[in-house]
Amino acid sequence: MLQSVWTRIRNLNKLFLYVVIVPTALSIIYFGFLTSPVYISESAFVVYSPSQHVSSSGLASLLSGLGGSNSTSAAETIHEYVGSWDAMMALNKAYDLKKVYGGDNVDIFDRFGGVFFPHSSHVKLLRYYQSMVTDELDNTNGITKLKARAYGAVDARKINAFLLQKSQDIVNRLNERARAKGVYYAQKDVTTAEQKLRDATIALANYRNRHGVFSPPAQSALQLGMVSKLQDHLITQKTQLDAIRAHAPSNPQIPVLQSSIKALQGEIQTENAKVTGSKQSLASKDTEYERLSVNQLLAQKLLEAAVTSLEQARLTAQKQELYLETISRPNLPDAPQEPHRVEDILATLLISLLIWGVLSILVAGVREHHAR
Repeated sequence: MLQSVWTRIRNLNKLFLYVVIVPTALSIIYFGFLTSPVYISESAFVVYSPSQHVSSSGLASLLSGLGGSNSTSAAETIHEYVGSWDAMMALNKAYDLKKVYGGDNVDIFDRFGGVFFPHSSHVKLLRYYQSMVTDELDNTNGITKLKARAYGAVDARKINAFLLQKSQDIVNRLNERARAKGVYYAQKDVTTAEQKLRDATIALANYRNRHGVFSPPAQSALQLGMVSKLQDHLITQKTQLDAIRAHAPSNPQIPVLQSSIKALQGEIQTENAKVTGSKQSLASKDTEYERLSVNQLLAQKLLEAAVTSLEQARLTAQKQELYLETISRPNLPDAPQEPHRVEDILATLLISLLIWGVLSILVAGVREHHAR
């Protein structure tokens, strides 16, 4: 009986040794002496647009105005980029991640290319990178928290600062595309209107050169003014002739006045013909001139309207521009934040005890069953 009890205790002690003591001792050795310290550089930023009315009351007023679709989409775009292949390759080109995460200063279990990460391909590097760099977007206030882990404080801050700058570049590119898209059609309308005005002006100038006119209405007014003066002079001459005939029928000035009156009448007919009555008159040229002049005026009005629309499109695009506001810059940690050595050892001990307790019950049950 005593021998059976002693055998059970010895078996339980072996189980306790292998399930609890050994894993706990290994965790003490690994977490206490072998695992490399991990430094975490943190930063935080928010994406907003001027239409969200940032007041001088501080960050709270800014965050309360967030939630617009443009800024939210930009923040989500940045979130997707941080964990993407492009971000990893850009970062690898700048800092050679295989050296940063696979150096000899990193323990063999955690390093890239070590026991648990034996591969050296970029595909595997992407998975490793995604485990070391994280960003969390809070949809309630729009704040993105970016964390970069590395085995050196300077490396962690460099990686965080690089990704933060890339996030700013993404916002700038989004602004450029939105600005170009917003003003593209307005600029196209301005270009079309400018061409129409240019064509209308050239057509009017060609017509003036071809027909030797500047402005038929203005020239007609000048001609009619000259005709009016000639008619006034003609009336004066006729009045003088009638007076002489009435008082001195044989006056030698009568033939002179008659010749002068005839000449004035001919001149009046000539000047009238320049205005109306022939194919070369100003009146015959006025219709086409007016048409070309109206076309030029319409083209000018269209250009003015197109320029106004372009300015409005630019103002609208400016109001919709996005800005990345850095809430906290990437810090330089002065102490490692991971691993949590004591917590990890205690967690190993607790899990081992739970497993040992379950196995002890199972072993005791099996032995009791066989004892029957």
